[in-house]
Amino acid sequence: MKDSFWYPIVFMLIMVIIFAGILSVMYRFSAEKIEALQRDSYQQAILGTLAKAIAEAEGSTMEEILAQYPDSYQEYIHEQSVTGFERKIYIAEVDGDVVAYCFEIHGKGLWGSMQALISTSIDLRTILDFDIVNQHETPGLGARIEEDWFLGQFRDRLFVINPDSEEDVSGSYEFIAETQTPENDQQLRRVTGATITSDSVIKMLRDEINYIYNYFRNNEL
Repeated sequence: MKDSFWYPIVFMLIMVIIFAGILSVMYRFSAEKIEALQRDSYQQAILGTLAKAIAEAEGSTMEEILAQYPDSYQEYIHEQSVTGFERKIYIAEVDGDVVAYCFEIHGKGLWGSMQALISTSIDLRTILDFDIVNQHETPGLGARIEEDWFLGQFRDRLFVINPDSEEDVSGSYEFIAETQTPENDQQLRRVTGATITSDSVIKMLRDEINYIYNYFRNNEL
């Protein structure tokens, strides 16, 4: 049998079936745990973008709010569904008062889609915090848009400059080299070697905030 033509083929088929079965069982037992970890990571990212606003209203610190997860998430944050609005919305409330909003936004980078979270003031004009939760850019280059120095440029930034505009409520921005120091609020430092990815982040923010602001200009949130 071992010297026959079919022996190695049958042997390989049996091994493939065995290993496929093992992988299937392992996935079944780990899928729930993986899903729970992904949910926790996403909820912590949401809480992270809203923690400062919650802490200021609560009279505590961001570190305390973040350390109290998941209790702080369950206490202060709830998801809001708005008919016709095609983005996820999370509302932060303290003692029944809305203190900030968080929106899941999407864009396109150089190599694929981007997914991010932005928290805004209750008038939707100021970006309170910004976090990129999923992207497919080049490690060491475009992927550096997740670094805190880059994201920090958008925190506490008045982004809706032209609230009455029907075309573009945001302002205009100019990217400068990462090593330079901005001379005014319109200048932002781009990631070195990742001009297209840096531009894509600004485009995502402008497109998404225009969509959000213009939608709720005429609809109640």
